[in-house]
Amino acid sequence: MLKTATRLDGYVQKGNKVTEREAVIALNMVPGIGAIMVKHVKERFGSCAAAFDASEADLSAVPLIGPARSRIFFRSMHEADYAGEIARAARNGVALTTWDDPAYPAELLKIPDPPLVFYSRGDMAALSRPCISMIGTRRASIYGSETARRFAYQLAGAGYTVVSGLAHGIDTESHRGALQAHGTTVGVLGGALNCFYPKENTGLAKEMVENGGAVITEYPFGREPDRQTFPMRNRIVSGLSKGVLVIESPLNGGTMITVKLALEQGRPVMAVPGRVDSPSSQGCHRLIREGARLVTNADEVLEELNDLFTGMGARRPDVPGLGKVAPRASEDRPRAVLSPEERSVFSLLTPEGVGVDELVRRSGLDAGRVGAILIGLQIKRLARSLPGCRFASAAGAAGLG
Repeated sequence: MLKTATRLDGYVQKGNKVTEREAVIALNMVPGIGAIMVKHVKERFGSCAAAFDASEADLSAVPLIGPARSRIFFRSMHEADYAGEIARAARNGVALTTWDDPAYPAELLKIPDPPLVFYSRGDMAALSRPCISMIGTRRASIYGSETARRFAYQLAGAGYTVVSGLAHGIDTESHRGALQAHGTTVGVLGGALNCFYPKENTGLAKEMVENGGAVITEYPFGREPDRQTFPMRNRIVSGLSKGVLVIESPLNGGTMITVKLALEQGRPVMAVPGRVDSPSSQGCHRLIREGARLVTNADEVLEELNDLFTGMGARRPDVPGLGKVAPRASEDRPRAVLSPEERSVFSLLTPEGVGVDELVRRSGLDAGRVGAILIGLQIKRLARSLPGCRFASAAGAAGLG
């Protein structure tokens, strides 16, 4: 058994009192302990903090630990330098959000094994808005890349937070499309924030954070990504979102793992069809044959997602093993993201339609700029073209961010 006097001050020593937040952060640093095991710990001792007053024998009675693992878990728990981890996060501008925190994404609490802790750079509020996960192959074709950018642009413009994994290929293009729309996008890493991978996307991640998004991970500092961490990351990508959109995928790989997790989590899966002779689209075609929603444009994605907002309440779920958690603001339908110029032109549109010349005169912008803005409003499904160079506001386009 550890002796209190022999450990450094920042470590969880037996007999020391830790807060619940500190205890969860410490447990997250212990290899081999996951959310399901920690739920058993809470059920056995009443809280995570109380587990640090338990003996090795007490731990052996916890399901999934048992006598064979209690010694190593007991030692690892009490050696976890939670104070050093918290200090390191503060020095590096990283926020730590535990699953008891009101800022923790409500959607993720509904999955069986939510992360104990989020390490994040950026604005976690991006995850309080309705999210859509966009996933696909790292070896994206030109078609796949262009399709990812287009869908992400339209969905982010419609007010959804685009979630992906910051990997090469479809992930990268999805994040870029959302940024082009001045929307919000979040990347979920398969390793620690200080072990960023792939390094080529460091600049993209910085741009995401600067534009109101975030880069997040469940892994403590120093955890390198590997074959185990990436599949674990995928449950977060799907779990954060109202639905999962597969842009381009072969029959095997990480994308299909994410789809399986999404289905287990009860998330709707949508897929974009591709060329019938392209191996990179065979995964999408199989998903469609097996019942995934075939989508060819953002309107069809929005139609699928908007059905999910019926009857949504303001309370966060009561999660088995976590108990009651704090309520949060109600989840409204997402609001479209507009620049000041787009907002100005949109405010001039009516359901009956307004001529382009009138829009130029009243907005004070030149004709070329108004034309470009109208194209953008149509892409975001906020405006529609009428005969005679007239434009009208689209039905249901009143809610804007």
